[in-house]
Amino acid sequence: YQRRVRGLLCLLLAALIVFSNALLMVALWRQRSRKLNTHTLVFWLALNDMLVGIFVIPSILPSLFSKRTFEMPQVFCSISGIVTSITVTMSVLIVMCLTVDRFIAVRCPVRYPRICSRNRVHLVTALVWTEAILFSVVPMLPQFGGYRFNPITCTCNKKIGRNKRSPFSVSYYILCVVLPLITVITAGSAIVIILMRKPKLSAQLQRIRAACVTTLMIVGAYFACVMPYTIAFIVWNKRHKNSQDLMFESWPLYCLIITFCNSLLNPIIYLSRSGRMRKEVKAVMRQTSSILTNMSSKKSKEGEAIHSISPPL
Repeated sequence: YQRRVRGLLCLLLAALIVFSNALLMVALWRQRSRKLNTHTLVFWLALNDMLVGIFVIPSILPSLFSKRTFEMPQVFCSISGIVTSITVTMSVLIVMCLTVDRFIAVRCPVRYPRICSRNRVHLVTALVWTEAILFSVVPMLPQFGGYRFNPITCTCNKKIGRNKRSPFSVSYYILCVVLPLITVITAGSAIVIILMRKPKLSAQLQRIRAACVTTLMIVGAYFACVMPYTIAFIVWNKRHKNSQDLMFESWPLYCLIITFCNSLLNPIIYLSRSGRMRKEVKAVMRQTSSILTNMSSKKSKEGEAIHSISPPL
């Protein structure tokens, strides 16, 4: 019973994540003429969160619904493991880019358009994706540690060949975890200090302040959702030598579900803080409902026309 409840909870969470982030991406695409750096970064963050709902959460659903162990195909496990690593890396890197962008905007508002130009933002985004893919695919090669994925848990890594930690994994933790988190904490603290020192701002700086508050809320949601599972992972590794069954225990699994909730909170925060985005979402919903209504009316008319035709003698 508990397995079914947790499985249904994860399934519902995956559906909400895909739906909310798809709405946010469509709304941001409709606002692309404004050419805002924050919109570009949030668009890639929404794409990253949507991958969590499409690939990461469904990979653990079979083991949650049943007590039996299912051996997944190695190709599926490899794709799921690579996408999981990419989403984890991309989330912290994009949050870092958002925080640094808002710090430059509030610290140097006059020089901000020159420092953070559109071309530079696209270049940084391309570098972030390249780094995430590189550090997710290369460790699977035998000469860099030889990671394979357990076909039962499908998301836990199993190292082959070497017993020692490879230099590539050490560089991953430094470049993709430690330095970005230090940058996020430092830049976020600097943003808070600057906003507290400038209580009276002009109209332009008021918009920058609102964007900074939104970014800080995204950063706070990231730490609030990710830290419980991180602590559970550290505590579990200290108590147990084998960490493959970590996600299927009761309390670490709930911590993992809280981590998945971060992919749902990001679009909710951004849509609740932006009136333009809410209007775009409402417009998208109206257009979608009108299209579905027209399709259903056409099908009903076609059915009536077929029934009205008399059978041949």
